[in-house]
Amino acid sequence: MSVGFRKSFLGFNCDDVIEYIQNSHKKFSQKEAELNQKIDSLDNTIANINTQLEEVKTAKAAVEAQLKEYTDKYDEIERLSQNIGRLYLVAQTNAKSIMQNSTDNRDITNREVEKNLHSIDNAHEQLAALKAEIMQTSNEFVTKVDALVTSLATAREQVSQKNNDNRELVEQFENLFADVNK
Repeated sequence: MSVGFRKSFLGFNCDDVIEYIQNSHKKFSQKEAELNQKIDSLDNTIANINTQLEEVKTAKAAVEAQLKEYTDKYDEIERLSQNIGRLYLVAQTNAKSIMQNSTDNRDITNREVEKNLHSIDNAHEQLAALKAEIMQTSNEFVTKVDALVTSLATAREQVSQKNNDNRELVEQFENLFADVNK
């Protein structure tokens, strides 16, 4: 590392050494300023990165909270879907049971309706026979009443005729009696 100091009586030339030291100091000061500037720049970069890291941590916490919320919702939806599935199966079983009961009740109702229709048919036949019998009895009654009315009319005429005959006979008798008593 020979710098090129000039020689002097007791060693090196002081001015050269001082100039070397000043130049070295100046270089190191510039280098130190550059490095300090780099350090400041890196400190700013680190601060920015730390700020971004905090933002990322905050965002990560928000995302984790949202993920937990979504996971909870997913679990809740999963439980609900399982419950709905169970309810669907129970409802389907109940519907089948209701349909079977409905079919059984329909069959029972159809048998009862058939019995009732048979009873109605029997009642209809009996009523038709009763109607015919009543009509026959009614016709016989009307015939007998007509005969009775005719008989009464004839009797009335006969009574009226006999009354007229009796009056004539009474007149004749009174005339005869009056002729005899004269």
